[in-house]
Amino acid sequence: MTSQYLKVGELVAYGLPATTTDIQIQQASRLIDAYINRNEGLVYATDYTGVQPAYMLGMEPELTFNSSGAISTGSKVAVPLTQNIVIMDDMLGQTAVLDRADPTKTETVVVSNIAQGQLTFDSVAVAHNANCTIEIGMAITEERQLPAKRSIARTMQPIVRVLSVMGRYGYGRRTDQTAGMYNEVNLLAAIQTFGGPPLWEPVDPTKVGITATNRELWIPAGILLAYFSEVRLRYLSGWKYESLPGAIKQACANIVNNIQQNPGVPPTIKTFQSGQNKMERFSDSLLDRDTKAMLDTYRIAAFA
Repeated sequence: MTSQYLKVGELVAYGLPATTTDIQIQQASRLIDAYINRNEGLVYATDYTGVQPAYMLGMEPELTFNSSGAISTGSKVAVPLTQNIVIMDDMLGQTAVLDRADPTKTETVVVSNIAQGQLTFDSVAVAHNANCTIEIGMAITEERQLPAKRSIARTMQPIVRVLSVMGRYGYGRRTDQTAGMYNEVNLLAAIQTFGGPPLWEPVDPTKVGITATNRELWIPAGILLAYFSEVRLRYLSGWKYESLPGAIKQACANIVNNIQQNPGVPPTIKTFQSGQNKMERFSDSLLDRDTKAMLDTYRIAAFA
C-alpha cells in the first residue's frame, strides 16, 4: 500500500487547491519516503482494538497464505495452510498479520514454529474463520550488533511497538580473545568453529525496555544472564495518520504544489525552453530547501 500523507479534507488548510488528486498526493508521499530512506513509510495501522499498532501501512507483504480451517484463540496455536511453504530458519520470530481486510479482526501474531503446510503462532487473541488471510512481513525488520558488554540497540524513531525479538551469541570479539577471556581449546570453541552459525533464540518482547528520547532498546539477557551478541528486531515505528506531525503534511503539500506548478517538466531539468518561452527552476528536484528542512528530523542517518 502506498504512503499517503494528506487527505482531501485537509487540502485547503495546507495551501492546495480542491482539484488536487490522490495520485499527486501519493506521488509526493513516495518522494518523502525516498528522501527519508523509509520505504515502509511513517504511518501504521491499528489492530482490532483500534489502539494497538499492528503493521506499517506503506509495506507490502513478503508472503501471503490462507488457513485451511478456523483459527482459535490461545497460545502456541497450530494453523494448517492451504498452500505449501518453504521452511526457512529466518521465519522463526517473523510477524504475520491476520485478516487485514477486516478491521474488527485484524491482529499481528508471531511465528514460533514452522512445518510443511503449517505455521504455529505464539499467541492468538481473536478467533478467525477458515480461509483467513495470513500476511508475512509487514513490520520493520533489522539485525543489530550489540556493543561489547552492553545490551543496547538503536532503532528508528518514534518506535511504538516491539513485536518480536530474536537473539544469538557470537564467539566474542578478538580483543576479548587476546585478553585471555576465552579458552580456545575447549569443546565450546570447537563447536563454534565447526558447528555452523549460532542459533537464534526468542526473547520476550514485553521485557524489552524502550527509551523514546534516544531511540534505544534495552534487550534482556539470555541464558546464564549473558548478553546477546546480535539481535533481530521486528517492530513498528511512526504515527497513526490522525497524529502525523504537521511538518510532514506540509512537506507533502509543498511537493504536490511543485508538481502542479511544473506540469510536464521532469524534476531533473532546470531549464526548459519552448520557442520564446523559457522556464528555469532553482532546483533539479521537486523537494526544495524548505521542504527538506521539514523532513530532515525524520530522515534515517547512514550510521544510527
